[in-house]
Amino acid sequence: MLEKHQRLCIWAGAAFVPIFAVVFISIGWLPPPSPNMTASETGEMFAAHSGRIRLGMWVLTTTTPLLCVYGAALTHLTRRLVGLSPLVWLQAICAACLIFEFIIPQQVWQVATFRAGRDNELVQMLNDQAWFVYLGVAGTVMLQMIVLAISILQDDRPVPLIPRWVAYANLSLVLGVVSGSLIVFAKTGPIAWNGAISWWLVAASFFLWIVVMVTMMLRASHRLEREDAAEAALI
Repeated sequence: MLEKHQRLCIWAGAAFVPIFAVVFISIGWLPPPSPNMTASETGEMFAAHSGRIRLGMWVLTTTTPLLCVYGAALTHLTRRLVGLSPLVWLQAICAACLIFEFIIPQQVWQVATFRAGRDNELVQMLNDQAWFVYLGVAGTVMLQMIVLAISILQDDRPVPLIPRWVAYANLSLVLGVVSGSLIVFAKTGPIAWNGAISWWLVAASFFLWIVVMVTMMLRASHRLEREDAAEAALI
Protein backbone atom coordinates (compact mmCIF):
# COMPACT_ATOMS: atom_id res chain seq x y z
CA MET A 1 0.00 0.00 0.00
CA LEU A 2 2.88 2.38 0.85
CA GLU A 3 4.34 2.26 -2.66
CA LYS A 4 0.90 2.54 -4.26
CA HIS A 5 0.58 5.87 -2.46
CA GLN A 6 4.03 6.81 -3.72
CA ARG A 7 3.07 6.13 -7.33
CA LEU A 8 -0.11 8.16 -6.92
CA CYS A 9 1.99 11.07 -5.65
CA ILE A 10 4.40 10.73 -8.56
CA TRP A 11 1.68 10.82 -11.21
CA ALA A 12 -0.21 13.63 -9.50
CA GLY A 13 2.93 15.74 -9.33
CA ALA A 14 3.78 15.06 -12.96
CA ALA A 15 0.31 16.31 -13.98
CA PHE A 16 1.36 19.87 -13.15
CA VAL A 17 3.71 20.04 -16.15
CA PRO A 18 1.07 19.82 -18.93
CA ILE A 19 -1.23 22.15 -16.97
CA PHE A 20 1.57 24.72 -16.74
CA ALA A 21 2.33 24.42 -20.47
CA VAL A 22 -1.33 24.78 -21.51
CA VAL A 23 -1.83 27.87 -19.33
CA PHE A 24 1.30 29.67 -20.54
CA ILE A 25 0.51 28.88 -24.16
CA SER A 26 -3.08 30.06 -23.76
CA ILE A 27 -2.06 33.46 -22.37
CA GLY A 28 0.72 33.88 -24.93
CA TRP A 29 3.61 33.66 -22.49
CA LEU A 30 5.53 30.84 -24.12
CA PRO A 31 8.08 32.40 -24.50
CA PRO A 32 7.43 35.11 -21.91
CA PRO A 33 6.83 38.73 -22.90
CA SER A 34 10.02 40.77 -23.17
CA PRO A 35 11.38 42.43 -20.02
CA ASN A 36 12.44 45.27 -22.32
CA MET A 37 8.84 46.40 -22.86
CA THR A 38 8.06 49.91 -21.69
CA ALA A 39 5.68 50.56 -18.81
CA SER A 40 3.05 51.60 -21.34
CA GLU A 41 3.45 48.40 -23.36
CA THR A 42 3.35 46.27 -20.21
CA GLY A 43 0.21 48.02 -18.98
CA GLU A 44 -1.47 47.60 -22.35
CA MET A 45 -0.63 43.88 -22.40
CA PHE A 46 -2.20 43.32 -18.98
CA ALA A 47 -5.22 45.45 -19.84
CA ALA A 48 -5.83 43.72 -23.17
CA HIS A 49 -5.43 40.19 -21.81
CA SER A 50 -6.50 40.63 -18.19
CA GLY A 51 -9.20 37.98 -18.43
CA ARG A 52 -6.90 35.31 -19.85
CA ILE A 53 -4.07 36.18 -17.45
CA ARG A 54 -6.37 36.18 -14.42
CA LEU A 55 -7.99 32.87 -15.37
CA GLY A 56 -4.66 31.28 -16.24
CA MET A 57 -3.08 32.31 -12.95
CA TRP A 58 -6.15 31.10 -11.07
CA VAL A 59 -5.79 27.68 -12.72
CA LEU A 60 -2.07 27.53 -11.92
CA THR A 61 -2.49 28.72 -8.35
CA THR A 62 -5.23 26.13 -7.83
CA THR A 63 -3.12 23.29 -9.25
CA THR A 64 0.32 24.28 -7.94
CA PRO A 65 -0.26 22.16 -4.79
CA LEU A 66 0.38 19.20 -7.11
CA LEU A 67 4.03 20.18 -6.68
CA CYS A 68 3.57 19.49 -2.95
CA VAL A 69 2.60 15.96 -3.88
CA TYR A 70 5.64 15.64 -6.15
CA GLY A 71 7.84 16.97 -3.32
CA ALA A 72 6.39 14.34 -1.00
CA ALA A 73 7.33 11.65 -3.53
CA LEU A 74 10.91 12.96 -3.73
CA THR A 75 11.12 13.04 0.06
CA HIS A 76 9.84 9.46 0.31
CA LEU A 77 12.46 8.36 -2.23
CA THR A 78 15.19 10.13 -0.25
CA ARG A 79 14.01 8.32 2.88
CA ARG A 80 14.22 4.95 1.14
CA LEU A 81 17.72 5.80 -0.11
CA VAL A 82 19.42 7.18 3.01
CA GLY A 83 17.14 6.31 5.93
CA LEU A 84 16.73 8.78 8.80
CA SER A 85 19.21 11.29 7.47
CA PRO A 86 18.96 15.10 7.67
CA LEU A 87 18.95 14.93 3.87
CA VAL A 88 15.33 13.76 4.08
CA TRP A 89 14.27 16.88 5.96
CA LEU A 90 16.35 19.07 3.68
CA GLN A 91 14.58 17.63 0.66
CA ALA A 92 11.19 18.21 2.30
CA ILE A 93 11.98 21.84 3.22
CA CYS A 94 13.25 22.67 -0.27
CA ALA A 95 10.17 21.08 -1.82
CA ALA A 96 7.94 23.22 0.41
CA CYS A 97 9.83 26.39 -0.56
CA LEU A 98 9.47 25.58 -4.26
CA ILE A 99 5.69 25.69 -3.99
CA PHE A 100 5.74 29.30 -2.82
CA GLU A 101 8.10 30.24 -5.64
CA PHE A 102 5.25 29.33 -7.99
CA ILE A 103 2.27 30.54 -5.96
CA ILE A 104 3.62 33.96 -4.95
CA PRO A 105 4.42 35.29 -8.45
CA GLN A 106 1.15 33.87 -9.77
CA GLN A 107 -0.66 35.84 -7.11
CA VAL A 108 1.34 38.95 -8.04
CA TRP A 109 0.18 38.62 -11.66
CA GLN A 110 -3.38 38.31 -10.40
CA VAL A 111 -2.91 41.54 -8.42
CA ALA A 112 -1.63 43.25 -11.59
CA THR A 113 -4.91 42.40 -13.37
CA PHE A 114 -7.26 42.94 -10.42
CA ARG A 115 -8.01 46.65 -10.84
CA ALA A 116 -8.63 48.23 -14.23
CA GLY A 117 -6.81 51.48 -14.88
CA ARG A 118 -3.93 50.80 -12.52
CA ASP A 119 -0.88 52.98 -13.24
CA ASN A 120 1.35 51.38 -15.92
CA GLU A 121 4.48 51.88 -13.80
CA LEU A 122 2.91 49.87 -10.99
CA VAL A 123 1.83 47.11 -13.38
CA GLN A 124 5.36 46.97 -14.78
CA MET A 125 6.83 46.75 -11.28
CA LEU A 126 4.46 43.94 -10.32
CA ASN A 127 5.33 42.08 -13.52
CA ASP A 128 9.06 42.51 -12.82
CA GLN A 129 8.59 41.25 -9.28
CA ALA A 130 6.69 38.17 -10.44
CA TRP A 131 9.28 37.16 -13.02
CA PHE A 132 12.14 37.72 -10.58
CA VAL A 133 10.58 35.20 -8.20
CA TYR A 134 9.40 32.80 -10.91
CA LEU A 135 12.80 32.40 -12.54
CA GLY A 136 15.27 34.28 -10.38
CA VAL A 137 14.91 32.20 -7.21
CA ALA A 138 16.71 29.07 -8.36
CA GLY A 139 18.40 27.93 -5.15
CA THR A 140 15.71 25.65 -3.74
CA VAL A 141 15.28 23.40 -6.76
CA MET A 142 19.06 23.37 -7.21
CA LEU A 143 19.44 22.15 -3.64
CA GLN A 144 16.77 19.51 -4.24
CA MET A 145 18.78 18.21 -7.18
CA ILE A 146 22.00 18.17 -5.16
CA VAL A 147 20.35 16.36 -2.26
CA LEU A 148 18.95 13.75 -4.65
CA ALA A 149 22.37 13.27 -6.24
CA ILE A 150 24.03 12.76 -2.85
CA SER A 151 21.30 10.38 -1.71
CA ILE A 152 21.55 8.29 -4.87
CA LEU A 153 25.33 8.05 -4.57
CA GLN A 154 25.08 7.03 -0.90
CA ASP A 155 22.74 4.13 -1.62
CA ASP A 156 24.71 1.06 -0.47
CA ARG A 157 22.56 -1.59 -2.15
CA PRO A 158 24.48 -4.09 -4.33
CA VAL A 159 22.19 -2.99 -7.17
CA PRO A 160 21.39 0.69 -6.60
CA LEU A 161 17.72 1.57 -6.30
CA ILE A 162 18.31 4.51 -8.64
CA PRO A 163 21.07 4.20 -11.27
CA ARG A 164 24.20 6.26 -10.54
CA TRP A 165 23.88 8.17 -13.79
CA VAL A 166 20.72 9.80 -12.44
CA ALA A 167 22.82 11.43 -9.71
CA TYR A 168 25.14 12.95 -12.29
CA ALA A 169 22.15 14.00 -14.38
CA ASN A 170 20.79 15.88 -11.37
CA LEU A 171 24.13 17.62 -10.86
CA SER A 172 24.25 18.56 -14.55
CA LEU A 173 20.72 19.98 -14.46
CA VAL A 174 21.75 22.23 -11.56
CA LEU A 175 23.86 24.13 -14.10
CA GLY A 176 20.80 24.61 -16.30
CA VAL A 177 18.52 25.82 -13.51
CA VAL A 178 21.02 28.28 -12.02
CA SER A 179 20.90 30.35 -15.21
CA GLY A 180 17.47 31.62 -14.15
CA SER A 181 19.15 33.71 -11.46
CA LEU A 182 20.90 35.74 -14.17
CA ILE A 183 17.72 37.58 -15.24
CA VAL A 184 18.57 40.43 -12.87
CA PHE A 185 21.46 41.42 -15.14
CA ALA A 186 19.75 41.92 -18.52
CA LYS A 187 16.56 43.02 -20.23
CA THR A 188 17.51 41.64 -23.64
CA GLY A 189 19.55 38.75 -24.97
CA PRO A 190 20.03 35.16 -23.80
CA ILE A 191 19.97 35.86 -20.05
CA ALA A 192 16.84 38.05 -20.12
CA TRP A 193 13.82 36.28 -18.64
CA ASN A 194 12.58 35.41 -22.15
CA GLY A 195 16.04 34.49 -23.45
CA ALA A 196 17.57 31.25 -24.66
CA ILE A 197 19.49 30.69 -21.43
CA SER A 198 17.38 32.14 -18.64
CA TRP A 199 14.06 30.88 -20.00
CA TRP A 200 14.48 28.01 -22.44
CA LEU A 201 17.44 26.38 -20.71
CA VAL A 202 15.76 26.67 -17.30
CA ALA A 203 12.42 25.37 -18.62
CA ALA A 204 14.10 22.48 -20.44
CA SER A 205 16.21 21.58 -17.39
CA PHE A 206 13.21 21.62 -15.04
CA PHE A 207 11.09 19.59 -17.48
CA LEU A 208 13.89 17.04 -18.01
CA TRP A 209 14.42 16.77 -14.27
CA ILE A 210 10.76 15.91 -13.70
CA VAL A 211 10.69 13.41 -16.59
CA VAL A 212 13.84 11.64 -15.39
CA MET A 213 12.83 11.55 -11.73
CA VAL A 214 9.24 10.49 -12.45
CA THR A 215 10.50 7.62 -14.61
CA MET A 216 13.11 6.51 -12.09
CA MET A 217 10.80 6.88 -9.07
CA LEU A 218 8.10 4.77 -10.70
CA ARG A 219 10.60 2.04 -11.50
CA ALA A 220 12.05 2.20 -7.98
CA SER A 221 8.58 2.10 -6.44
CA HIS A 222 7.68 -1.14 -8.21
CA ARG A 223 11.00 -2.68 -7.14
CA LEU A 224 10.52 -1.60 -3.51
CA GLU A 225 7.00 -3.02 -3.54
CA ARG A 226 8.33 -6.40 -4.63
CA GLU A 227 11.12 -6.28 -2.03
CA ASP A 228 8.72 -5.27 0.76
CA ALA A 229 6.36 -8.08 -0.18
CA ALA A 230 9.18 -10.63 -0.19
CA GLU A 231 10.39 -9.40 3.19
CA ALA A 232 6.90 -9.58 4.65
CA ALA A 233 6.50 -13.16 3.39
CA LEU A 234 9.56 -14.21 5.39
CA ILE A 235 8.16 -12.89 8.66
